Amino acid sequence: MFDFDINYPSPNYKAYIECIYEFCKDNGFSMILKGSLAKGTATRFSDIDLIILGDLDCTKVDEIIALYGTPVMTNFTENPKGIIILVYQDTTAVDLDIRETISQEDLINSTVLLKYDANFIIDNKEIIRNQVESNYIPNRPEWYKVLRLLHRGTIKYLSNKTDSAYDLLEEIKENLISLNITDLSFNNNFEDDIKSIFNKFCKEFKVDSQIEVLFNNLFKEF
Repeated sequence: MFDFDINYPSPNYKAYIECIYEFCKDNGFSMILKGSLAKGTATRFSDIDLIILGDLDCTKVDEIIALYGTPVMTNFTENPKGIIILVYQDTTAVDLDIRETISQEDLINSTVLLKYDANFIIDNKEIIRNQVESNYIPNRPEWYKVLRLLHRGTIKYLSNKTDSAYDLLEEIKENLISLNITDLSFNNNFEDDIKSIFNKFCKEFKVDSQIEVLFNNLFKEF
């Protein structure tokens, strides 16, 4: 029975956590909740930070990704490298960190939801991430990686993390030159600038219609 004192900002978060919990329980994977949801400070736009410990092959990775539905956006983080980024149609966003080991520091401000001795390995010298592959995460072009930053900046802004949102906006602008986008004018207003950049991406690149819907739903919250 799932019985943890978690302050969910919306029913979607509860539904996601519980379906991943049942999957991990059935497969003997350890599961740790991190980030704002573990701290009790999450907003309905915060992402969900999870560490999964266990031997997940490509099939299991695909299963865990699709449990909550087919994601609209997928990618891997660059720094640190290898965390799976998932965004679903209902705007639920997840950082899924599949590991072989954790450090003692990982357990600070976290909630251990499942713990199995076979894979709950603490190693303070080296954090080992599984080099996972998934059919849901093909090689992405550079513009898609910048699009991920647009999404992250937007949910930071909607979560009232304004400084982080503007930092991401500046990083996005710096990346525009390498994408040959040099004809945009900005007024340094986050809402105006992020929408201007997204609209340009829709014109220049093959942005999926579901991603357009996702962003437009987020922009309605401005």
